[in-house]
Amino acid sequence: MLQWPRKGARPRWIRRTSRPRNMTAPVASVTVCASGNEVSFSVMNTRYVFSSGPYDLRVQLGVDVSENFPPRYNIAPSQPVPIIRETREDGREFALVRWGFVPGWDKKGEFFKKSVVNIRSESAPEKPSFRNAWRRRRCLFPMNGFYEWVQEKDGKQPYLITMGEDMPLFCVAGLWEYWLGENGSEMETAAFLTRESVYPITQLHSRMPIYVPPERYADWLDPDETVMAPAEAIIGLPPPPFEFWPVSRRVNSWKPDDAELIKPGRDLRQDSLL
Repeated sequence: MLQWPRKGARPRWIRRTSRPRNMTAPVASVTVCASGNEVSFSVMNTRYVFSSGPYDLRVQLGVDVSENFPPRYNIAPSQPVPIIRETREDGREFALVRWGFVPGWDKKGEFFKKSVVNIRSESAPEKPSFRNAWRRRRCLFPMNGFYEWVQEKDGKQPYLITMGEDMPLFCVAGLWEYWLGENGSEMETAAFLTRESVYPITQLHSRMPIYVPPERYADWLDPDETVMAPAEAIIGLPPPPFEFWPVSRRVNSWKPDDAELIKPGRDLRQDSLL
């Protein structure tokens, strides 16, 4: 079981046995060309923002949340994260899971070391690690924004990507899984699904999370594996007009978690990367 952190406190696990070592995604980069200029991109989507409250989840997603949790401005891999899922037994529900997918067959927990927070949608339906979750355990990650990094001359610059200055709640597609270790340890884990980026996110990264519009939540969450076409069609839907701005480089560390992180860090137009 997971516990949402109190305001000002670090997230922590509650497990039957000792928890795995806290892992964060490796920082690596690839170089691509945008309009003839080389831009170095870091590993994608390893932090995000979830600042909405229980009321917003109830209105937009139709789930009841009994606990009142604090806003999070720098959620990092291996931490407890909220997801929305649907099962035949319980219907649509809110759950806290570990951000970092671990397949159910991995009884030794080797995937804990890999920090799989993003899964490519193109290969998920066929890969043994993800195909069962793809068919039966799809979920939504509610959020208000996510971060991407660009390697600039003076260091890594984080950018916050949102649906507007007021940062409304939106959801991206994910997969979740139930894990039972050899020693009886239990945990639920999840990860984003990603696709090729479209403009303007192409200015920051070649991949992006898969946005799920509210009218398609039911299609994506449907646990009936015999009817996959509506869920699969969501992968190729055009995303909303995302906006982004540079933010404080304090985001480069997973430790800070305050509202100052999401404020524009400096004056930089979006088209300056082209």
